[in-house]
Amino acid sequence: MDKIPELLTTISGEVIDNAVDWEKFRRGEILNLFEQYVYGVRDIERPENLYFNIENEKKEYGMLIKEIEGGFDDFSFPFKLYLPENTKKRVPVFVFVMHEYMENNIVIDKKGNLICGVSCVPVKDITERGFGIAVLPTRSIYRDWNHRANYRHGIFAAVKPAYGRRKNSWATISAWAWGASRVMDYLESDKNVDCSSVAVIGHSRGGKTALWAAATDNRFKLAVSNNSGCMGAAILRGKEGEHAKDINMSDWFCENFKEFSDFESFLPVDQHMLLALMAPRYIYVTSSSEDSWADPKAEFKACKMANEAYELYLGMAGLVAPGDEPELEKPYHEGHIAYHIKKGGHSITKYDWEKIMDYFDKIK
Repeated sequence: MDKIPELLTTISGEVIDNAVDWEKFRRGEILNLFEQYVYGVRDIERPENLYFNIENEKKEYGMLIKEIEGGFDDFSFPFKLYLPENTKKRVPVFVFVMHEYMENNIVIDKKGNLICGVSCVPVKDITERGFGIAVLPTRSIYRDWNHRANYRHGIFAAVKPAYGRRKNSWATISAWAWGASRVMDYLESDKNVDCSSVAVIGHSRGGKTALWAAATDNRFKLAVSNNSGCMGAAILRGKEGEHAKDINMSDWFCENFKEFSDFESFLPVDQHMLLALMAPRYIYVTSSSEDSWADPKAEFKACKMANEAYELYLGMAGLVAPGDEPELEKPYHEGHIAYHIKKGGHSITKYDWEKIMDYFDKIK
């Protein structure tokens, strides 16, 4: 098996053995490597003229629902915020990155929950538990697949680099993560929201996005990755199912990453290093027993390997789970990295949401 990069050894060969040096030196190195070789370097963060308008506010299905438009210049993006109907205190909130396939296939049940086949975003159940949830459709930031690799639409049309696109320029996953951070900008202004307790969450490619959003924006207290697999929560080297050459059929990652399609062992990072960028904040990784493409064993392994960063903070634990394989449908909630694996295939279900909310309740 290809050698996995050492988490706590710097480019110069120094071994990091304390949290101060991790934050001062190694964390920035790792973040820069992911920007340069995987997710790309953004041409913009928060625009100076960013605005938010509440286009509609209503009470429906026993929830308070706000329909919001954010934007700057000629670019705009909508999202919805679902809150408990009569909350008298600020509530913790999920930011859910809804990828386009899910958005296109959503139906609303009689309670107001968003259902997509066996997957769901149970907004009513979430608000009944005392949380809010902001649902961000990725299509409003940049389309998925339809305009693959031309970068002439959405945020890429609004933000044009002076010298054109380069091999390390940001791509789709980073654009969606940028959108999640802009939703966070709005949440900081909403009187109903506890902005110190916000989680970013996604399923599949939305889960990849959630991890990168939290890595690049430390305002997110918790990052939740559901079945994110390759270049999400799973160790790339030695994993089953999807690999770099498969995922590079998309425009999710920068051009530099395409150079590693057949040379994964040369990539200077692996995904335990992405998870470690959240330390000392919180992570929840979920897997499904039949999702071999995402590879639950590789996701669990990455969580275990990220523990080294958390252990730098005295008295802090990462993933607390015995052995090399997790027990089916036994949530591991004791550390700063939580994990569970459920029965079934590639999906995000009510079971996932219930366990994630249990953990969020514990740490909020």
